[in-house]
Amino acid sequence: MKSKIGGSTYCKQNLKSELQNLKLVGYDFAELDLGLPIEPNKTFEIELKKVKNVIPVLVGHLPEIDFKEEEIERCKKFIEILSNQNIKLVIIHLFSRNLPTKNNLDLKIKRLKELTAFAKSKSSILALENTEEDVNVLKKVFDKIPEIKFCLDIGHANLFAKENRSVSLINNFGKILKHVHIHDNVGGDAEKFDLHLPIGAGRINFKPIFDKLKKMEYSGDITLEVYNPDKEYRKISIDRVRKLI
Repeated sequence: MKSKIGGSTYCKQNLKSELQNLKLVGYDFAELDLGLPIEPNKTFEIELKKVKNVIPVLVGHLPEIDFKEEEIERCKKFIEILSNQNIKLVIIHLFSRNLPTKNNLDLKIKRLKELTAFAKSKSSILALENTEEDVNVLKKVFDKIPEIKFCLDIGHANLFAKENRSVSLINNFGKILKHVHIHDNVGGDAEKFDLHLPIGAGRINFKPIFDKLKKMEYSGDITLEVYNPDKEYRKISIDRVRKLI
């Protein structure tokens, strides 16, 4: 594997400081978490332009949405701002707290198709990240939207199931796998167990997952989504991931 390893900007109040933190620890790039308080306005675009040279910013992670028209328009603004700064990969969830996928899949597919087409018009790529969905649900999305790519989240795959689903997801969607998220947890069947722990602080056995990625010759990038700004935790995590790849 020739993957670059990046870090997510979990602490968004001071973007420059967060990017400096990631660079100091030794990450290759940053992935921007675009949740609140960040808004897709001129102020954010100006700030991003000023700080993006601290460390390469390669990925943007759209906020969780309920797939309302106004939220789709907000996401388009984010995609446009990122594209203007040459950040061409954008991640989105199918999951939303207020709009269960089970009874709203057709609506979500419709909105994702619109967003994927908009991203393409900006020479960008939209990638769908797994959360609680099983393979069959994700397959329906990818069949309906051939141009959307897949972001494997190894931590999420360890939730809502008796065993980690990462290898199964790679087997099914490896051909469209564009990005990988990694974080640790202890398992569980609810969102509260999505702990985003440092690598090694939970119970996930990462070796067979990375063996599978190496076997399929995955060469895309990897983002560590460790929700703790402590430099030591981040350093331990990136060192452990480098041993895996």
